Amino acid sequence: MSAVDDVSGTMNVSKFNLFPILPSTVRDSRYRSIVRVRVSPTVIPSGANFVSAPSYQSQGWTISSHPEGKRYGHSKAQAGITIITEAHIFEPGVLEQLDAWLAIIYDMITGEKVHLLETSHLFLEICQDSGTCNYYFADHGLRTIFWLHTIDTISVRLPPSYSNGHLQYSLEENYWIHVELFPETASQYSEIALNELQATFLHARADALTSETPTFPYTANQCQDFIELLQCSKAHASSPHVTTYVARLWATVANHRFFIHFGEDHCRLSSDQAILEVPNNKESLVLAIISKTLLFGLPDRHRAQFERLWVDQLAYTAAWRKHVSGTVEDLKQMMSWVSSIATLWDLR
Repeated sequence: MSAVDDVSGTMNVSKFNLFPILPSTVRDSRYRSIVRVRVSPTVIPSGANFVSAPSYQSQGWTISSHPEGKRYGHSKAQAGITIITEAHIFEPGVLEQLDAWLAIIYDMITGEKVHLLETSHLFLEICQDSGTCNYYFADHGLRTIFWLHTIDTISVRLPPSYSNGHLQYSLEENYWIHVELFPETASQYSEIALNELQATFLHARADALTSETPTFPYTANQCQDFIELLQCSKAHASSPHVTTYVARLWATVANHRFFIHFGEDHCRLSSDQAILEVPNNKESLVLAIISKTLLFGLPDRHRAQFERLWVDQLAYTAAWRKHVSGTVEDLKQMMSWVSSIATLWDLR
């Protein structure tokens, strides 16, 4: 009898109802979830033990709270893998469901002959209404996520990629999102990540100070703020509070590296450099004549500036704000011209 038959025979679970999911999807669901509760007066009994123990045994599970307040559970499974879930494990029947899905996953691991390291953590999201379970593995040694299923990027909503190396940065971004969501399970890896992150921001600040078109998403001043923050954080590197924002910043860095095609021969070295193939749209002759004659060529100038700002469907905040400020000044100047011409016309 397999582990699946033994543990989940009465739970009505199946590997066909086990689906891959991204940490970014879990994050979006967490922040979009709206639950309303009713509060009421209560009676506080005597003594210090006001908060009673849960009525349902946790059976080896630890309950942690994210620095922002969200509760989650984690446990070291028999196979040495850390299991993480946002399911309410104190509710009757939830632990049995988790065990049933774990049996399914262990059976798949055995069948596929997958070797899991102790640095691999498993996230489970059970859906009681539909009888399904979403999952992913996060590996702290490789800084990536993976699944037991063979999947395509469209099915889990990963962006299109150029190569496996390019795709890896999107997977790494999701790994860091996982760490941000569940920092208590990853704090032991935080010190190395913090030091690497500080060096990354030091280089980014130097690049922003010495280049007109840096590709890093933060300005030199913002980088300096983060450098100082990370320096102050070193004494508390293993704290989940620190792990949370270190992971959030690393997710931004990984996302940045994905969009500049970091490590590729064609990588984007300046913010105005296009590296993706796009269709060549021909300009309307009528609009070109209107732009050059009636509008003093201003649309052409603004379009050229816009094309430098909006490259491969990317725009950098600092450069965009500078452009908007300059555009407002141009509009003011143009309105001044129109007003002057109108005044001269009235004087006639």
